[in-house]
Amino acid sequence: MKSKKFFNGKSAVITGAASGIGREFALNLAKYGCNLVISDINMEMLELLRKELEQFSIKVISVNCDVTKNSQVRNLAKISIKELEDIHFLFSNAGIATGGPFEDIAQAQWERTINVNLFGMYYVVKAFIPKLIEQSHGHIIVTASIAGSLGVGGLNPYNTSKFANAGFCESLYGEYSHKGIDVSVICPFPIRTNLIESVGFGISPEKLEGFNVDVMQEALKIGKRHYWEEFTKKQGIYNGFAGGFPVERAVKRFIKKIKKKKLYIFERRYGRLMQFLQGLFPGLYRKLLKSFGKRHLKLIEEATEIALEFAKNKQ
Repeated sequence: MKSKKFFNGKSAVITGAASGIGREFALNLAKYGCNLVISDINMEMLELLRKELEQFSIKVISVNCDVTKNSQVRNLAKISIKELEDIHFLFSNAGIATGGPFEDIAQAQWERTINVNLFGMYYVVKAFIPKLIEQSHGHIIVTASIAGSLGVGGLNPYNTSKFANAGFCESLYGEYSHKGIDVSVICPFPIRTNLIESVGFGISPEKLEGFNVDVMQEALKIGKRHYWEEFTKKQGIYNGFAGGFPVERAVKRFIKKIKKKKLYIFERRYGRLMQFLQGLFPGLYRKLLKSFGKRHLKLIEEATEIALEFAKNKQ
């Protein structure tokens, strides 16, 4: 079935809609005639998106929502149900990333990552599931990551939260699929989005001593930019980290698989390959984990050195 025919006249709620994958979902679904409630913590960016969506003949409601605040998520559900009546698609998309050597990542960074990526998802689904049960249909789509299927050294908090996303979706599928509610978990490899802006970097406190806070924040932005450019530029899973995929192309592939009601959704075949290797070739899989971890930690070290060098020159 054509996407226009499939989505036309239906309704969707999207969290984390102001940028990246969430924004691209909103643009595509609006083009197909799907009514939307879009939410984000960044209201400036969200309002820009809402105005852009006005070109389409659909209903669009924008809601300020921090998914780590249960009261705000419940308010999002209340508004969505009132404005849309039926909820056909629920996109739990808001997320952040945290990287660095395990010993350098602060507890506060762990808690922030888990709160957004795990509890944010929980609050969203918890707030909407009564409505989906009542209407006996709906499709829950959670944006996780390939980091929910493949452990990468130097991404410990992010990996933990994304594996939890995947496990949550499998359990949810087993519980609600017989009630007419579909569940999908999206597991993208690196995609060219602005996720890097929300990435937390774990750097040993000793290395930060003596630096002005403003200078260090600017330095970290430069280090993160180097990290993301290197992380996404190389194509091929053996040459780099599978390379940065254009978000526009990725979301079009996701939408095709959402229509097919796939449980696990990847934009590249590497995802299925990882699942295959885990089960049938565990020795090879362990070698891949070591290789990815070594390369990734080296990249984090490079980015940290660039940031610290910039900070020293600015002092």
